[in-house]
Amino acid sequence: MICLTFDTDWMIDETLAMFLERVHWPGVATFFLHADLSCIHSTPHELCPHPFIEDLRSWEKGMQSLASSIPVRARGVRPHSCVFSHMIGIRLHELGYRYVSQAQHLFQAGLQPFRHPWGIWEMPIYYMDNMDFWMPKNWPNLAHRPFSGEVIDRAINEPGLYVFDFHPLHIALNTRCHADYTSVKQRIVEERASPFDLRFPGRGVGVFFDELCEALERSGVRSHSCIAALETFDETER
Repeated sequence: MICLTFDTDWMIDETLAMFLERVHWPGVATFFLHADLSCIHSTPHELCPHPFIEDLRSWEKGMQSLASSIPVRARGVRPHSCVFSHMIGIRLHELGYRYVSQAQHLFQAGLQPFRHPWGIWEMPIYYMDNMDFWMPKNWPNLAHRPFSGEVIDRAINEPGLYVFDFHPLHIALNTRCHADYTSVKQRIVEERASPFDLRFPGRGVGVFFDELCEALERSGVRSHSCIAALETFDETER
């Protein structure tokens, strides 16, 4: 089962609306929202908070503010930079959340949702775009090749849960490497430049995402929201 998820970092209503208009995929997705982005409220996609946790003693207020801007009750959370702890898991469960999606089990086949001991499910991440293109910098000895077609083939052809994590920003930019992102980040953050106007040529996140969607279409596979995938799996456990 494939779940397409999107972290909206540095997108604003205008650029996210452009993303929704220009970028298409089979099925529904889960959007983890870092801000109040009203352009996505009327879509069929699952909407969840994507809080920036800077202080473990006061993180809840910011997350609750994000959650209150979402027009439906959010069932999942993905903290920015995947910040997580046992105490956060306990509190999320107390607040009624079903799952968190932050554990990075990249490129591993046969993943499944798993229960944290403190009462909340984990939807582990199979693929994350920025981790993929940062890998050659962080682990040069691995000879890692970003945007491999094997990642797509495995997700389509092998059983298990495959949560893809993309950033609309990187799809719009077609980010190829960490230097691409750092070279334009200031313009996006401070000047509010549209990432669609700064798109890089060649093979990057945007091209890889298009290849994934084309492969899904050819195979007749549709993306599911994280909560729908979790509920399907949970039914088999009862």
